[in-house]
This record gives sequence, structure tokens and C-alpha cells, in this order.
Amino acid sequence: MMLVSIAIVNGFQQEIRDKVVGFGAHFQVIGNQRNYSRDSQQLQFDPEVYATLKNTDGVSHVQVFATKPGIIETTDALQGVIIKGISKDFDWTFLKNVLVSGEVFDADSSSSKMDIIISEYIANRLQLKTGDRTSLYFFNEDADPRQRNFHVKGIYNTGLEDFDEQFVFVDLAHVQRLAGWGLRLEAQVDSMCFNGQFVMGAQAFGGNGEYHYQWSDPTWEGEGPHFLSSTQDTTIRVIATDESHTIPDTTFIRIDYTDDASQVPCRPFLVNITSTESDSHYIGGYEVQIANYDKLLEADDKLFGSLTTKFLQTQKITDRNPEIFSWLEMLDINVIIIIILMIVISVVNMTSALLIIILERQNMIGTLKALGIEDKSVMSIFIRNAAHIIGRGMLWGNILGIGFAFLQWKFKIITLDPANYYVDHVPVQFDLLYMLALDLGTLAICVISMALPALYVIKISPIKAIRFS
Repeated sequence: MMLVSIAIVNGFQQEIRDKVVGFGAHFQVIGNQRNYSRDSQQLQFDPEVYATLKNTDGVSHVQVFATKPGIIETTDALQGVIIKGISKDFDWTFLKNVLVSGEVFDADSSSSKMDIIISEYIANRLQLKTGDRTSLYFFNEDADPRQRNFHVKGIYNTGLEDFDEQFVFVDLAHVQRLAGWGLRLEAQVDSMCFNGQFVMGAQAFGGNGEYHYQWSDPTWEGEGPHFLSSTQDTTIRVIATDESHTIPDTTFIRIDYTDDASQVPCRPFLVNITSTESDSHYIGGYEVQIANYDKLLEADDKLFGSLTTKFLQTQKITDRNPEIFSWLEMLDINVIIIIILMIVISVVNMTSALLIIILERQNMIGTLKALGIEDKSVMSIFIRNAAHIIGRGMLWGNILGIGFAFLQWKFKIITLDPANYYVDHVPVQFDLLYMLALDLGTLAICVISMALPALYVIKISPIKAIRFS
């Protein structure tokens, strides 16, 4: 019973903990403003911080992220969601293990920019399947909705309904752009010339809305329209800034004549517009995974110490989901109660058994004591005999307990309702250290407890024991 209890509780805790960590890593490093919501605050990406986190002792992986509230919609229904933006450094291990349909997308591929991964809960609610298209509405700080169409790449199911009904995964670039964290310039050149001049302009988005434009032609001001007269290939540069010192965005407008031999203005031309896209320099924060969950507090101190000069804060997964982890910690109390009860029962049973054995062997005890054997030696005989009985019982207990746990681990015989337990079967985890400590501890306690009934040997008189034999 004790072995099975430990295996099940450890397995259950590990299973739920891994699922919660899969949605948000062990730590999230964010700006110094206090924020436990799912709406990420703007944070400028710092390569030095990223490298520091990766090199911190105990850290196994670091990735950037951003989350924003949104709405996913089909023609028949809609669902409020948390949009999680992920980048090419995202660790897909967790999501790959819980996928029920489709596959994950490549965040480093331009062909996957419009892919989305949703949960089976959302897919069933909106009647979506892999390959379908759906609309996703983002909301910026002004609560202005901005819509994008996505292709359902994969569908997952973790059993954690509170998370499954919320989280969808998209490329981080969508969150960066539609949240308006950085500045983004959109330039345009009229396809027709007027009076031998090109007509062009640029409009900035994001930032605080108070924009300044700096053109390569110092006589140009504002967003335009501006007029350019040129008979050869020309590149125009425009830089947008704002009052809140957001990272500027620089856009280059390239006018490329298809006939370089001619000098006629406004002859056929091509336009190539490139931008630095400053919103790509902003994230919601860094997610940090550690190699050993048992060292969570130790890792928290190390991360905090490495970031003291960066005005950043770390949030443990236990702080972001206190109700779940408090519940998991309470399961330890159940195991402790079960172990104590089982040990007490074992001690009581063995004490009674040893007393019966001693009473049945009074004449033998009297004879041994008459022959001059000390009480201590006689007591040790019965204690060793009790230890032998306890050992045999523990051997069979280990065989039955570990055997049952192995069968459950291998074949998932006992199932559960995921709506109530977050898992569809009773999870089992084998921890040899715990099992060995339990066996040794139980054996030691039971054997030591046998010393009390064995003291009855001292009260047995050799004369009386032999007389009534």
C-alpha cells in the first residue's frame, strides 16, 4: 500500500506539473511591473539577458514569448483565447507529446507564418480540424481588434481544461506587430508618374502615436505625399520615431528602372520596399526551463541574482498557478498519513505476534535462562525472528506493490475522468530512492519497535517457566 501510494502520488504530481510547465516553463522573466495576467507587457529584447539566462547554472532551455488576449472565430461560433506567440527557439517537446492531430509548425519558416495550433477543446467547440482556416482577432492596449486568418496546423489535448480552453499558439511576429509595441512604417509609391515625378509617402504605426519622419531628402517633412523627380535608379530612406523613444523603424524605397540605358523619367520601373521592422525587437518576456524541479527555489535565487542590474523580475510557475501547486502539495500529506497508518498497523500486528510467540515459548525461555543465557541474548533471538517475518512480508509487499504499479504504468488499467483529474489514467512514477528509503525506514521502525514486547522476556522466571512446562 505504501509503495503504490508513493508511486501514484509522485506520478500524478509529475504529470500535472509537466503539463502546467509546458504552458509557461518553470520561470517567466518579464519587466519590473507587477503582472500576473495573460496580457504581456512590452519588453525590449536584450541579447545579454538572453545569454545570461542560458548560462545560469541549472537552466536547461530559454525561449522568448508573448501572450495577448484574443478571439478565435469561425462562421458559426467564436471563443475567447490567450494567444501565445512563440519564436524559433521554442521547445516543442511538450506540445509534440500531446498532439492528437496534425503537427507543429516551423517558427523559422516563412511558409509557416500563418499556421496556428489549437486545443481539441477549441476544435470541437468551433468544429475545426487540421487544414481548416480560421480567423483570429488580436487586441492591443487600446482594445482595438485586429484580424488575421490562420491555417490550423495541429490540435493538442493535455486534459488540463482550464488551459486547453484558452491557449492557442502562433508565430511571435503576429503578436509583436499587432500589439503595436514597436514602430512599423508602411511606405507606398504610386504606380503612375505625374508630371515626370514619382508620388510616394509613408505612414507609421505602433508606439505612442506621435510620429516624426526623417527622409533622406531633408526638405521633405511628415508622412507625405512627396514628389521625386529622377531619371536613374534611386533609393529613398525614411526613419520614423515617436515621443516615447520607441526603437525607430527605417524603411528603404528602391526605384528600379527596367531600362537603365534610357534617361526618360517615369519610364517603366519596379518598386522594392524593405523595412527594419522595429517591433521585432520587442517581446513579452523570456521563459526559462530548469533541469530539476526540486531545485526551483535555488534556481529562483540564481536567476534573480543574475538580473539585479536589468530591472527585471522572475515569476515562478508556482506563483503563476498557486491553486494547482497548492493542491499538488496537499497530496503529500495524504501519502504521509497513509504511510504513518500502515507503519502503525504493522507495528501493532508484529507486536501482538511477537508477544504470542514469547508466551508460547515460555518454557524454552526458562530453560535458556536456567542454562545461564542472559536476557539480552534471549531477546535478540525473538527480535531476529520477528525481523525475519517482517522481511518476508516486505519482500512480498514489494513484489505485489511494484508489480501492480508496473502493470498500471505499462497498460494504464485504471482510467480516470480528465475533467476531474486532468489525466485520463492513474499515472505512476518509479523512484528507486524513495522506494529504498521506504523499505529501509519501515524495516528499521518495525524491528526497533519489537524491543518493547521483547522486554517481557526479562519478567519470565526460569523456575516458574520450567515448573509449568
